[in-house]
Amino acid sequence: MNFRALAACMTLVSAPVASQAGDMLLSSADGTVIFRGSYGITAVKANELVWEGKAKVSQLIWKSQGISTFTGDATFALDKSFYLKAIGTIGFGGDGYMADYDWFNPGGPWTHRSQHPDTRLDHYFALGLEAGREVLSYDGTAVSLGGGFKYTDVKWSAYGGSYVYSDTGFRADRGKFPDGEKGISYQQQWPVPYLGVNLSHTEGAWTFGSALQGGIAVNADGTDDHWMRDLRFIDHFDTTPAVMISASAEYEFRPDTAFYLSGSFDHMFRTRADTDEIDKLTGDKHKFPDGAGADYQSVTVSLGLRGRF
Repeated sequence: MNFRALAACMTLVSAPVASQAGDMLLSSADGTVIFRGSYGITAVKANELVWEGKAKVSQLIWKSQGISTFTGDATFALDKSFYLKAIGTIGFGGDGYMADYDWFNPGGPWTHRSQHPDTRLDHYFALGLEAGREVLSYDGTAVSLGGGFKYTDVKWSAYGGSYVYSDTGFRADRGKFPDGEKGISYQQQWPVPYLGVNLSHTEGAWTFGSALQGGIAVNADGTDDHWMRDLRFIDHFDTTPAVMISASAEYEFRPDTAFYLSGSFDHMFRTRADTDEIDKLTGDKHKFPDGAGADYQSVTVSLGLRGRF
């Protein structure tokens, strides 16, 4: 993790989780503390791009499905309907895949491609903190406004795989990389300050919630290690919009205890980046202004338990 990402992480920013709006309603009583824990399944996809001017010359598509995610959070009710929420999510495993496309003739069909079914998730986590206030409460419906800061960090490594190259003719060269040989690793780090609105409605033991956050990714980075070439590429992303959407359904089966089902979607819009190329053997460095780009999205479905104290 670089210094800017570490600073963002230590600032503890907020990740929007699926039943956030419901939490705002439940935490309205003075002195209330709500703890929540959930298990979820997450799918993550990220694009890594290389540009020469306006021409795309390379694109790496990184994705994982079926990531097991564990989330814990605590919401603290403060005076006058204010709240403070801390959250952490960590993910493991999943079914990963990476495809690497190159265009030696920009604007034409791809000329080189490698596919890597043995792509492993090295890590996935998000940390955050959010503060806000309930601004409306009427007949079981509550609206809260809040703001926070979310930090997301994901990294993959691709092993083995197969390739189709165009060195001797158009897509004429085909072969395989040795099984288990590490080819490329890629990491994205996204610090996102945001503002949001949370809506919830309670009917008897049921609470339904939704949340929408909009923000900007600032000082975000991507790090690409080409292990067979001993090269590292560090992309410094331009500021880009980010949106987070979530929804939940919660059933309180006994006083102060409830089950909930939630879903969430995060998206960092495609952006350009300046790139530092580093030769890991000699330490030589080269800069490529506006030479790269990236985007990111994730979808999570979770089942959890909430307790209020």
